Amino acid sequence: MARMATCTICEARKGKRYCTARGEDICTQCCATEREVTINCPFECSYLRDSRLHEKRAFDEAGMPHRDVKIDDEFLQRSEMVLMLMAAFMNNAMKPVPNATDKEAREAIEALVASYRHGKDVNPEGEVAKGIVDRFREKLDPFKAELNDREAGPFADTAFLGVLVFMARVAYGYDNGKPNGRAYVHYLRAAFPEGGE
Repeated sequence: MARMATCTICEARKGKRYCTARGEDICTQCCATEREVTINCPFECSYLRDSRLHEKRAFDEAGMPHRDVKIDDEFLQRSEMVLMLMAAFMNNAMKPVPNATDKEAREAIEALVASYRHGKDVNPEGEVAKGIVDRFREKLDPFKAELNDREAGPFADTAFLGVLVFMARVAYGYDNGKPNGRAYVHYLRAAFPEGGE
């Protein structure tokens, strides 16, 4: 009978789980403690997906992004189509970076919010986030022109900022604080499995 391999992380416990990110067997404890910390877990990992069901996030309402922007149910109902398309655009913009993290997604969204607040393009510092923003704008610009043609007035002027702020708040809500956390990224991938083309 073959002996079970030792965990390649702690080198003490038995490696009971095959880690697809590392290509090695690791123990359940290291899987739990190193997941999205030192291990950049792929979306397909069943252990990661199971952990999402039990993950508890410390939600600090005081830290909610852009609390000065009012987003109510009426706005969300009226801008539902815009929100769905922009979330799909964001998911599509992250597709070329399979290991994009929530931190990078949030950095990209914050740059987009800042762009609308300042009336000029603001780019994030990180290269991954900048690439996400560039690809997002490629999709958004034609859609924005179309919406402005059809929907003149206050809604057209405020819809994009409000939707981006809402996206920033959703991303904040999904943030689990881990360096390689990808709960928001995985939420988008699950919501838009075809990539938002």
